[in-house]
Amino acid sequence: MFRITNTACVEAPAHVVWAHLARLDAVHLWTDVIHRSYMADDLVCGVGAERVCELAGRRTLHERVIVWEEGRSFTYISTDAPWMKLARNRWSVDAVGARALATSEAELELRGGWFGEMLGHLLMPLLRLFLPNPLARFKYWVEEGRPYAGSARSLPVPPVACRRSRDGGVER
Repeated sequence: MFRITNTACVEAPAHVVWAHLARLDAVHLWTDVIHRSYMADDLVCGVGAERVCELAGRRTLHERVIVWEEGRSFTYISTDAPWMKLARNRWSVDAVGARALATSEAELELRGGWFGEMLGHLLMPLLRLFLPNPLARFKYWVEEGRPYAGSARSLPVPPVACRRSRDGGVER
């Protein structure tokens, strides 16, 4: 099992960040690799909600929510991601003064047993290389109120923490 954690300090209150994150059908607006996303049925949030993500090459993923903590976090799983036996991702939002820290905690289990495990040790650095700013477009979307039209590569790397000043306030 491989774990990848990404965080970004977003210049918006936690409830605003959550409202954007909880729009499960809008992930294509802030993720380069997903070309289109929509809900599989009328359930748009909460446990059991299923998102369909269309990737390049006519590849389709199904992500099913297994944990939902309204206003705080959700976890989904997918068993049809390329090369993956199981992909589990937990998204959370934490208030830090007037800002919010968005966090993605992914657990990936590759297909192929021990061979998949070996391959994973080679692929994980490549994933980080090809997806260097996984939250940059999300941060832009929340802060600017519109999706970023370019590649995440052209955006600055988001701050990974929201720092508090010595007087207890949040540094800008």
